[in-house]
Amino acid sequence: MKRIIPIALAAVLTLITSCDNDEARFSSLEIQNALFEMKGTYHGKMRVSYYHGDRIDDELDCKAVSRDSLTVDMDLVPMATTIGDENIAARLREIGTVPVKSGYEFLQMDDMYSFVMHPDDVTRSDATGTVRIVFSQNFGGDANYTCHNVMLNLSPTELWVDGEKYEPFSQLVYHFEGTYE
Repeated sequence: MKRIIPIALAAVLTLITSCDNDEARFSSLEIQNALFEMKGTYHGKMRVSYYHGDRIDDELDCKAVSRDSLTVDMDLVPMATTIGDENIAARLREIGTVPVKSGYEFLQMDDMYSFVMHPDDVTRSDATGTVRIVFSQNFGGDANYTCHNVMLNLSPTELWVDGEKYEPFSQLVYHFEGTYE
C-alpha cells in the first residue's frame, strides 16, 4: 500500500505538469485549411500613421496576395515624408513600392482567422547604396473568409541606410483593409 501512494502521486503530478500548457495549438490540417480559405488577391486601401500619433497619409490603393505566406505591396512614399534627411527621403521615393513577404502565426480560428505576421526585412540595393527596413514581429490582422476580406497591420520599426541605423526614424503602422478579387 505504501508503494501505491508514491506511484499514484507521481502519476497525478505527471498528468498535471503535462497539462500545464494551455496554449491553443492548431493542427497542420487546420492551418492548411486556413491558408486555403485565405488564398487570393485582396485589393483595398492602406493608411499610414505614426505608431503613437497622427495619420501620415490618407488611404492609398494597395494589394495583398495570400498564398502560403502573405505579400503586401508597401508604398515607401508616406515613409519618405517622415524622414528629415532629404537624400534618404529621395531614395525611398525613388524605390517606391516594395513587396513585404510575411509568414502567419494563427491565434484564433473560427468564423474569423486572427493572426500575427512575421514579415521579412526588406532590402533594396542600387548604385547609390542599400536601404533595409526592419519590421515588428508583433502585429497581425484578421481574415473573414466568409466575407472574403482581410485587415492587417505592418509596422516598420527601423530604417538602415548603407549599413547604418537611421536613428531619427519613428515607428510607423501601415494598416490595410481589402476584399478578395
